[in-house]
Amino acid sequence: MGTKVLTTSHTALKKKMLEAGIKKHQSVIDDFNQSIKSMLASEGIVNEEEMDLSQQGFNTEIVQRVNNLADQLEFANEEMKLLFDMQPTIEYVHNTVQPGSVVVTDKDIFFVSVSIERFEVEGLSVFGLSTESPIYQEMKGLKKGDVFSYKKTRYKISDVF
Repeated sequence: MGTKVLTTSHTALKKKMLEAGIKKHQSVIDDFNQSIKSMLASEGIVNEEEMDLSQQGFNTEIVQRVNNLADQLEFANEEMKLLFDMQPTIEYVHNTVQPGSVVVTDKDIFFVSVSIERFEVEGLSVFGLSTESPIYQEMKGLKKGDVFSYKKTRYKISDVF
C-alpha cells in the first residue's frame, strides 16, 4: 500500500479519525437497534389464543436472536463509551503504539481504539483496531521504523502518532 502523504497535522487528523470512528460505530449501533425493533415487531404479530407448537418454536428462535443482538448491542455501546472517553486525550501525539495511536504501516493505517469497520478520513482508508485484537498485541509498544508480523504478513511501521 503506497501510503498517501499526510497533509493535515497529526493532531487534527487524529481528531477527524475519532469523529469518523464515532460516526461509523454509531451506524452499527443504529443497525442493531433497528434489527431488534424489527424482530420484536414480528414477534408481536402472534395471536396467543391460536398459538401452536410451531409458532412457539418461532417465538423462541426470535427471542434467542433478539437476546444475541442485545448482547452485541451492549458490547457496541461499551465500545462507544471508550471512544467518547478518548476525546480529552486524542490530541496527544504518541511515539509508541498505544491506545489512541494512529499507526501507519506499509500495508495499512490503524487507529488504535476499538474495533471499527474500515472508514475513510481525508481520503485515507483507516481500520479501527481494538486493543484486544491479536494484531495490536504484536505492535503494542513499537515505534516508527519497527517491524512486526501477524499471520505471516510482515508490517513496517512508517509513522506513529
